[in-house]
Amino acid sequence: MSTCETAEMLLENYFPEDDESNQTELNDTRRPRLTLRHLNKLRKIQELKKMEMLAHKDFVKTMYGTPPEGEEPEF
Repeated sequence: MSTCETAEMLLENYFPEDDESNQTELNDTRRPRLTLRHLNKLRKIQELKKMEMLAHKDFVKTMYGTPPEGEEPEF
């Protein structure tokens, strides 16, 4: 499975607007229960962040890497 297919699978199942509905208040003293649905969502969020970090590292590597032999730098 390629990284693009994995990223598409993660994006189709992750909805960031759902994260905002579960905000805690300062006066909430009880700890919320973690269900399998919550754990699955956390796993998808972590995988999505990992995919974004890998893509960013590849982008930075090509941006700041040394050009191949024989090519002139473009300005």
